[in-house]
Amino acid sequence: MSENIIKITGVKKYFGGVKALDGVDLTVKKGEVHCLAGENGCGKSTIINVISGFYTPDAGTIEIDGKVYSKLTTQQAIDAGVQVIYQDLSVFPNLTVRENLALNMEVAGGKKFVSKKRFNEIALEALSKIEFKVDLDEMVENLTVADKQLIAISRALLNNAKLIIMDEPTTAITYKEVENLFRVIRDLQKQGIAVLFVSHKLDEVFEIAEHFTIFRSGKNVFPERRKNLTNKNLRII
Repeated sequence: MSENIIKITGVKKYFGGVKALDGVDLTVKKGEVHCLAGENGCGKSTIINVISGFYTPDAGTIEIDGKVYSKLTTQQAIDAGVQVIYQDLSVFPNLTVRENLALNMEVAGGKKFVSKKRFNEIALEALSKIEFKVDLDEMVENLTVADKQLIAISRALLNNAKLIIMDEPTTAITYKEVENLFRVIRDLQKQGIAVLFVSHKLDEVFEIAEHFTIFRSGKNVFPERRKNLTNKNLRII
């Protein structure tokens, strides 16, 4: 069995005549917190969409948990344990916490009737995975950004996530909320779940990430372990 949850090799992606990705590599080990860094437009969003099956690369290979995919679909990515938490969090503001957590599971399970008891069980199971307590009847639109983020993480874990990709997760939350998010990420790591942390906030990623992959203009600058990088030399790259 592979020690890597994801291994991207030589991936290229073109949009018209523009090279969004020009032969990039990315390897994330199981249970690792890995930072993907780089300036806006460097290809970070594109590689996320490749890993999640939303984009099909023009060249290169995608390997998830030891299995190579010639053409990865979004459903295959989900089935393989890939979950993406985008900046908009993809939660439903006009639904309750309970409904946000349970609805997808019920639809995927082909349920035709709503059972509040079953919804409660699913929601409580999800929240317990990260020890998050919140009123199940609360409308999600009334929650803070940080709490919405925790809802999104809890929902991802219901789908047996092995790799959670977080796209700029600390952009709109406070320092205290960042610390709580990092606690959750470390707990996920203890469970063997890998986190790909996409961020430009260097001070924060130095605190949480063990390994860095840095993109520039659709190419790898280089992959490096945290111990071999400093904030100063990362800024020079």
